[in-house]
Amino acid sequence: MEMEDEPIKKRTTLVGILAFLLGILCIVMIFIKPVEFGFVTSSNWFIVIFGVAVVAMIFSIWGIARETERNFLPIIGFIISMAYIVFWVIFFLLILIGVM
Repeated sequence: MEMEDEPIKKRTTLVGILAFLLGILCIVMIFIKPVEFGFVTSSNWFIVIFGVAVVAMIFSIWGIARETERNFLPIIGFIISMAYIVFWVIFFLLILIGVM
């Protein structure tokens, strides 16, 4: 009696959902007025958003690497967080070379 391997049922887990929601949060935080609470001021609001993007990217990579998870939401979260980071890198490079 041979035991056949059943395919792994892939499902969306909390890691994938968190990656997606944090990616969306990055985009939303760009358009809201900086909120001042604790150590967060309007001058370091960019650093807070950048930190959220990095955390979203970490969750995305973690979600993509898991074999038991559907990769749709982590991939979308990764694309959104990378787009945010690439946008700001290009923006600061343009400022440094004097275009803006």
